[in-house]
Amino acid sequence: MRQANRRIFLFFILAVFAACLGGCQKKAASCPFTTIAWEDTLEDITALEGEPAETYDSIYDGTTYTFPKEYGGLKGTVKYMFDDREKLVSMSWMYETDDSDDLAEVYDQLHGEATEMLGESGFQFRSEQFADLASPNDVWYLESGNVILSSVDTSEVKAVQYTFKHPDVSEEKPKD
Repeated sequence: MRQANRRIFLFFILAVFAACLGGCQKKAASCPFTTIAWEDTLEDITALEGEPAETYDSIYDGTTYTFPKEYGGLKGTVKYMFDDREKLVSMSWMYETDDSDDLAEVYDQLHGEATEMLGESGFQFRSEQFADLASPNDVWYLESGNVILSSVDTSEVKAVQYTFKHPDVSEEKPKD
C-alpha cells in the first residue's frame, strides 16, 4: 500500500513538474494574423486572401502584396513581401486610426499577445523625453526570425504594424 501511494505521489510530482516546464517555455513564433508560412507561394496567398488590393516594390527587391485583413476584431491590412527570388521574407499586419488613445490601446493589446507568446522583447524604445517624436517599438530577436511591433503617432498618421521577418532578412540583436 505504501509503495502504491509513493508511485501516485511521484506521478503527481512529475505531472506538476512537466506542466510547469511547459508553461515556462516560450511558444514558437507563429504569425498570429495569417496561416501563410515561409515556404508558401503567391498562389497560396491569393488562394487564402483573394486578389491583392495593391502591389508595389518591396524593400527586398521583390514585390509587396497587400490585402484587407481583419485581425483581433480590427480592420487592417496584411502585407506579404517577397525578395528578388520570389521568396516570402516578411509578413505584416497594419492598423490605422485617427485616435491616439485607440492606437495606444491596440499597441498594448498586440504587445501583450506578443509578450505572452515570445517573452520579453530584446529591444524596446519608449521615451518620455521624446514622447512627441517617438512611439513605442519592440523587437524580438529569434532564431526563427525577428518579430517587430512598431507604432507611429503623428498628426498625419497613427498606425501600428506587427511584422514577422524570415531569418534570412532578420537583423542580429545589437550589442549593448
